[in-house]
Amino acid sequence: MPVATRSAPAVQTVDVTKVYRVGHTGYPALRGINIKIERGEFVAIMGPSGSGKSTLLNLVGALDRPTSGRVIIDGVDLKKMDEDKLSLLRNRKLGFVYQSFNLIQRLTSVENVEMPLISRGIPERIRKARSLKMLSAVGLHGKSNKRPAELSGGEQQRVAIARALVTEPALIIADEPTGNLDSKTTSEVVDQFTQVNKGFGTTILIVTHNSEIATRTQRVISLKDGLVEKEEYIKRLDSYSTP
Repeated sequence: MPVATRSAPAVQTVDVTKVYRVGHTGYPALRGINIKIERGEFVAIMGPSGSGKSTLLNLVGALDRPTSGRVIIDGVDLKKMDEDKLSLLRNRKLGFVYQSFNLIQRLTSVENVEMPLISRGIPERIRKARSLKMLSAVGLHGKSNKRPAELSGGEQQRVAIARALVTEPALIIADEPTGNLDSKTTSEVVDQFTQVNKGFGTTILIVTHNSEIATRTQRVISLKDGLVEKEEYIKRLDSYSTP
């Protein structure tokens, strides 16, 4: 896999379009998106249903390809990569956090966190130690042997964040990660993303409908009708973890 230069943005899209076709009819989801997310940024993407948020996330996550334009992740142009290389990039450079947690119910917390490391062929002792370290980092040191059913919704999402972190990705992509949580737990999970961003320097891209979550990030990119409607830098206190 190509090695990015340290000056490369974490994410860059250049005139990206995406058209879905049904028969002879084309439905444009993205109509020329240009964004740049620098390393270490914590950025929210917002917009109404149908604005193109999920489509953009799929392209940035190397889960789909644009109709035209370029998607560049950590200095690597995805257009030049075949499916095998894209799969490797997802495993090495990207971490994913979803609304539904996507934990394997029969596995313990530490076993769930280990999953991305197994495909790398990392020895069990090393991956177990790394996974326990990540669980400790998200405040779940004492719950490594608990299964998802034994955890609260917020704790399950923190396991998912630890799983995303364990590969030391260049970018974490979070798709409505608090959509199934109450307001108090939502605040706790956003605090966790904040601590990950500040403590590890990990770039985080979060899609959300929640404006309160967006104001906890550093920048908000608003989409409308497949275009960037506006970008807003958030002025906030330097310390924005839980009081």
